[in-house]
Amino acid sequence: MTFDDILAQIIDLLKRQGRVSYSALKRRFDLDDDYLNDLKDEILFTSPQIVDEGGRGLVSKNQPQRSPQSLEPQHSPLLQP
Repeated sequence: MTFDDILAQIIDLLKRQGRVSYSALKRRFDLDDDYLNDLKDEILFTSPQIVDEGGRGLVSKNQPQRSPQSLEPQHSPLLQP
């Protein structure tokens, strides 16, 4: 797989998930630190909507904020005979 192939797959992951950790990228693509750093540099330089989050991973700023689903059970009205 080429550098450009991996780059495209990472950008696709960010579009779908909104965020991805560096450790997951290393494991998923079998990357060493230098290769990962080259990918990070390319992504952060060419895609201003993607940012580094505290050195842990990449985050797309274009992702809408997700609200947690309610933990309360949904009740349906009981039918009266």
